[in-house]
Amino acid sequence: MNDTQHPELRLAANLDRATIARVYAGARRVHIAPILARECAERLIHELMHEVPWQVHLNSGSRPINLQAAGFEQLSAEERNKFLSAVYANATQGFQYLYNSFPISDYHARGEHRSLYVMRLYEFLNSAPFLDFVREITGARDIALADAQATLYKPGHFLTLHDDEMAGKNRRAAYVLNLTPVWKTDWGGILQFIDRDGHVTEGYTPVFNALNVFAVPQSHSVSYVAPFAGGGRYSITGWLRAA
Repeated sequence: MNDTQHPELRLAANLDRATIARVYAGARRVHIAPILARECAERLIHELMHEVPWQVHLNSGSRPINLQAAGFEQLSAEERNKFLSAVYANATQGFQYLYNSFPISDYHARGEHRSLYVMRLYEFLNSAPFLDFVREITGARDIALADAQATLYKPGHFLTLHDDEMAGKNRRAAYVLNLTPVWKTDWGGILQFIDRDGHVTEGYTPVFNALNVFAVPQSHSVSYVAPFAGGGRYSITGWLRAA
């Protein structure tokens, strides 16, 4: 599909901005559904499911590692199990993540994959209509830009507890644009908010065409996706940042 066939990206009609802002002010997070015009969300999920070239994204301590997803899938069962065992062992000791990623911001900056619709989304996330919207609902008037990556959580994927704080990044809020067509809570992949005692205070199940926005810093995780999950958990994620 070429650019002329892409639906123009726009927010859903009749968003109650005052109510959204009030919920965010009280809880420091908010779940908004629907967020985009329906045809925009449908085009995005079609592209994520069928056209985006994914990579396996994980970390070794503070160092990110990217592997070709196709190469990873070609590993033998024994090799894959050995790799996953090492990742899971690291997760017992500290911060660890494992999921498929497509780094939209990085590719856009390099002029790569520019024909994809997710690139139009990235441009929309940095346009006046969207930035004005998130400034209004968060109260963070100095938000100047958004970065973005597409993510796909498959069975065995997860993201352990962290708070998104990073010196010099000027992150005012994080966002997750959920695009998963069908999901059951039992499958895992829940965006969980954790209190000081380690309790889950709230959790957001992936819902198609929904936007979660939450203030930084805030302790959260994405729960382990069960082996019996009936599909992938698709989203566009990133941070809303001051200049």
